[in-house]
Amino acid sequence: MSDEKSGIEFSHWDEAERLHTPAGSACSFKLGYDTDPVRPGFMHVRWGPGEGAPEHRHTTWTANVVVKGRLKIGETWYETGAVALIEPNIWYGPLVAGDEGAEILELHAGIPGLEPIWRDPDDPIARGTLEWDQQTGKGNWRE
Repeated sequence: MSDEKSGIEFSHWDEAERLHTPAGSACSFKLGYDTDPVRPGFMHVRWGPGEGAPEHRHTTWTANVVVKGRLKIGETWYETGAVALIEPNIWYGPLVAGDEGAEILELHAGIPGLEPIWRDPDDPIARGTLEWDQQTGKGNWRE
């Protein structure tokens, strides 16, 4: 539901277009106007048990907020409510969902930062995600 006069737009991450890639199911939201020179954005990412993403980095500040389940980042498990603040170009991961799966909000200071840069582009998940983007052109980091 949106009201153009109010400046407020409502949606739901279960109703948004979800991108189903080897690195997870995600939908993205972009803040600001198309004409803004810098626009932040965020994704809602969902993984099933044991699913996740290999080690990667982003070009902007990133915050990963665990909203459901448990998530392992590197060697450490994080519970619902945990927040990881990640500087630009810092390698982190792999990310692995716990036994019940996991969901995160991944916030980025700029939309180009939504693009993952894989440490090992030959990793099967990374390679599959890169191939998915090449085939579909639906990378959510595009303006």
